[in-house]
Amino acid sequence: MTIPADRIYSLEGKGLKLTTGEDIAPYLEELRSFENLEEIRLNGNTIGAEAAEALADVATFHDIFTGRLKDEVKESVIAICDALSELPNLVELNLSDNAFGPLGAEAMSDFLKKHTGLQILKLNNNGLGIQGGTTIAQSLIECQAACEKLGKEPSLHTLICGRNRLENGSAPAFSKAFAALKSLREVRMPQNGIRPEGIIELMTGLSDNSKLAVLDLQDNTFTHTGSQALANALSKWSLLETLNVGDCLLGPTGGRLVIEALKDRETLKIINLQYNEIEHDGALALAESLRKLKALENIELNGNRFDAESNAVELIKAALSENDLDDYIIGSLSDMEELTDDEDEEDEGEDEEDEDKKETSKTKKTGTTGPKTASDVLEDNLADLVTQMKEQLNV
Repeated sequence: MTIPADRIYSLEGKGLKLTTGEDIAPYLEELRSFENLEEIRLNGNTIGAEAAEALADVATFHDIFTGRLKDEVKESVIAICDALSELPNLVELNLSDNAFGPLGAEAMSDFLKKHTGLQILKLNNNGLGIQGGTTIAQSLIECQAACEKLGKEPSLHTLICGRNRLENGSAPAFSKAFAALKSLREVRMPQNGIRPEGIIELMTGLSDNSKLAVLDLQDNTFTHTGSQALANALSKWSLLETLNVGDCLLGPTGGRLVIEALKDRETLKIINLQYNEIEHDGALALAESLRKLKALENIELNGNRFDAESNAVELIKAALSENDLDDYIIGSLSDMEELTDDEDEEDEGEDEEDEDKKETSKTKKTGTTGPKTASDVLEDNLADLVTQMKEQLNV
């Protein structure tokens, strides 16, 4: 629900440096005289511990600690959470774009454990790392335990935790948190350097969240094994509307596994499969899956490895037409990748071995697969190289 502008108090982007109670006092006076206040926006300013203690309403706290020392940021986060703990009806906390790292996660841990009414948690681009991510996940597990003691269902339905270098190390803790909560409807964790083993962990936990409607894991690394885990988990999410696994290196066989699993998710509206090395056979499988996706509003396929003018694309368009959907929902195909002759020969060899059937038969509920093939090892090595290059470039 959109909050009317006349009910929002905003100091957004003013570049204020509010350190003491005196610094923030004039703005608090304005707040006290603000009628029908529903939301406060303070992003784009910096707030010290003393000033932070005065804040006590639903607020947007992203991007407010620029230029502050780590210890001061930790004290400020504690002060904010202490103030917010007095608000039993608080449903959303947004601390995105504050580089407070593991110390900030530790500072908000007590609040997250006890505030059983929190519905939306936004921690995007906080530099949490493995340690901070694990702290957040463990706090959510304890919050679920607190809900259980109170005889109530967990309230948290939205978790946004992208660009935090969570990597594989935090994945087991998040998996346990997801499995404990079972209440999640929206999970966004893009650009976290999570590799196939971590993806498998996340899919295991998310499989217990049957109401999941939005999943965004863009720019992590799946390869074949992670794709298999996602394909298995898709069967659990009958309400899924948005799936974003763009730039996730699904690979030719992994991409096809995911695509074939999409046909049973008739609620899907938005799909991002960009830059995943999906080849012609995967595109043909997609055309078949799309016949059942009558609610589709947008699908992104750019950067894959099939010709934009191939018969597979024509079949995709035909499938959309059968559902009275327009071609434009496909998005741009201007950056499609061409296969080299060597890659064509390698793919033909894989098909003859029928390795997908062998590995799929060994797949268990957790999404793990049998021994890696030479192709899988190559995919993993390429994924490692891509991750290292991104880290060096600070992408």
